[in-house]
Amino acid sequence: MKYLYLLLCTLLGFDVMAQTGQPSEFTQIRQELQKKWPDNRTVNLVFHGHSVPSGYANTPNVKTLQAYPHQVLEAVKEIYPYAVVNSITTSIGGENAEQGAKRFKQEVLPHRPDILFIDYALNDRSIGLERALKAWEKMIKEAQKQNIPIILLTPTPDLTEDILDDKSPLEQHSRQIRRLAHDYKTGLIDCYATFKEKRKNGENLNIYMSQSNHPNEKGHRVVTKLILNYFFEEAQWNEYCQKQTMTIMKKVADWQLMNFENQVRKGSQWANSHAYWAWTNATMYIGMAEWAKMSDDPKYWDFLLTMGEKNKWQTGPSIYFADDICIIQPYAILFSKYKEPYMIQNSVETLDTLIANPKHNSLSYYSEGSHSRWCWCDALFMAPTSFARIGKITGEPKYFEFMDKEFRITYDSLYSVADSLFFRDTRYINMREQNGEKVFWGRGNGWVTGALTFIIDNMPANAPSRNFYITLFRQMMGKISTLQDKQGFWHSSLLDIASYPMPETSSSAFFTYSLFWGINRGYLEKEKYLSIAEKAWHALTSIVHEDGKVGYVQPIGADPKKVDINDTEVYGTGTFLMAATEYIKYLKH
Repeated sequence: MKYLYLLLCTLLGFDVMAQTGQPSEFTQIRQELQKKWPDNRTVNLVFHGHSVPSGYANTPNVKTLQAYPHQVLEAVKEIYPYAVVNSITTSIGGENAEQGAKRFKQEVLPHRPDILFIDYALNDRSIGLERALKAWEKMIKEAQKQNIPIILLTPTPDLTEDILDDKSPLEQHSRQIRRLAHDYKTGLIDCYATFKEKRKNGENLNIYMSQSNHPNEKGHRVVTKLILNYFFEEAQWNEYCQKQTMTIMKKVADWQLMNFENQVRKGSQWANSHAYWAWTNATMYIGMAEWAKMSDDPKYWDFLLTMGEKNKWQTGPSIYFADDICIIQPYAILFSKYKEPYMIQNSVETLDTLIANPKHNSLSYYSEGSHSRWCWCDALFMAPTSFARIGKITGEPKYFEFMDKEFRITYDSLYSVADSLFFRDTRYINMREQNGEKVFWGRGNGWVTGALTFIIDNMPANAPSRNFYITLFRQMMGKISTLQDKQGFWHSSLLDIASYPMPETSSSAFFTYSLFWGINRGYLEKEKYLSIAEKAWHALTSIVHEDGKVGYVQPIGADPKKVDINDTEVYGTGTFLMAATEYIKYLKH
C-alpha cells in the first residue's frame, strides 16, 4: 500500500518528504469528509496569506476560480461528494506576515478553521527573516491554542530571483518555514522545493506564471496537488487520478473535434496529408476510438462513423504505399463495435490483393519502387497493424503470414541490433548528428513500438512468430527507457538532445503508451519501468494547452526537427489519447 502511495505521489510531482505534521488530526478531517447527512457537518478550509491564495494573476486581475484554494475545494468535493466544505480566503494582496498576524484573531480565527493554511513568504522579504519569524510564530501559537491543524506553505516562485540560488531570500525564507513546521509539528507544503526541482530538471518556470511573482492556473495546480496529499488516501488518489485523466482526455478530444475540419482544409506541403483517409488522421482516429470507449458521450463514435462514411470505407488510392492503408485500422475498430461487414469489405479486398500480388523491390530508399514495400520505419505502424487487425477479425492466418514476412524484411534492413533502435530508412544508416551520434528519430521509433503493441494484441497466442515481436518490444523499450530526459520527455533526436532541446510530444506519447501497455500486460517489469512511465505521463499533461490543444508535436517529416509549444498535429492528439487510455487501465487494475 505504501508503494502505491509513493507511486501516486511521484506521478503528481509531489515531494513526499515535504509533508509532515499532525497525522491524527488530518485523519480525523478525512473521516469527517466521508460522513453523510445527517451525521456530517461543515468543514472549513481557511487560506490566510497574500496575493497568491487571493488569486491575483496579472495585477490587478484576480482569477479566484483558478487559485489553489478553489482548486482544492473542487478536488475535495470531487472525491467526497457528501461533504459540506467551505473554502474561505482571508488573504490580502500585498500583505506580509506581520500585517496578517495583526488581524489574525479578529478576521481569521472567527471562521473556526478545520484546517488553516498560511502562505506569506513572498512578501516577507520586505520585513526580513527575524520579523517574519515572530509573525509566523504568533499565528501558529494562536491557532494551536484552539487545536486547529495548520499547514505552512513555502513560497511559489518569483522569476526575478534565481530559484537555483541556495542563498536567495526566498530560499532562506523557505528554510525558515521548514524549521517552523518541524518545531511546531505542523503540516508543510514545500512549494519552493517543488518548483526548484522542476527548474533543475530543465523546465521553464514561465509556463507556470501569469507574471513574475504570480502563478497562473497551471502553477496553482502544482500547489493544489501538493495540498491534496493531506486529504486523499490511496483509494482516493487512484480515483482522483482517473477522474483528472478523463477530464484532460475530454478536453483534448473536444479540441480536436472543434478544429478537425480546419486541419483537413489547411493540409500541409504534402498532397492529401490530411485527407479523411490519410495516415495522419487515421492515427488520430485510433486514439479517438480509445477515448470513445471510455466516454459516455456518443458524439465521438458519431465522429468516427461520419469519417468512415465520408471515405465510403475505402483506403487511400495507392494500396502498395503503406500510409494509404493505415485507415484500415480505425475501420477494423468500428467493425469490432458495430459488426457491419461493409465497414471492412474494401479493407479485406485490398489486403487480399497485396497478398496475391506481392512486390519484390529493394528496400534501399532511392531504389525504384522501394515505397511499394515497407522501406521506412513509420510504415510498420501503417501497414502490418492493418494486416494484424484484419487477421484477428477474420481468423485467417494468411494476413499474419504476409505481415510477418514483410515485417522481418524491414527489420533486417533498418533495425540496429547494437542500438535496439530503428533507423528511419536506409538514408540515415550512415548519417550522424552534430554530436557524432547515429540519427535515430524519436517519432520514427515511436511508430515502431506502437505498431508492436497492436501486432501483439491482435496476434493469436499460439502464433509461431509471437515471441519475436515480444522480444523486439522488450529490447526497444529497454533502450528507449534510458533516453528519457529529466522532465520525463523524449526528443526529436533520441541521441542528440542538445541539438533538439525542446520536448517532442508524438514520440513521448508513443513511448508513454508503450510503457504502460507493456506494464499492463506483463511484458515490462513494473519495478523497473513504472516510475519511468509515470514520469512520462506527468510530463505529457504539462504540454496540453488550457483549451485542449496538444503542443510540441513535430510536424510531418522524416527526421529530427525542432518544435515549440504551439506546434500541433492530429497524430499528436491520437497518441496522447492512446497514452492516457493505457494509464487509466493501469490505475484501474
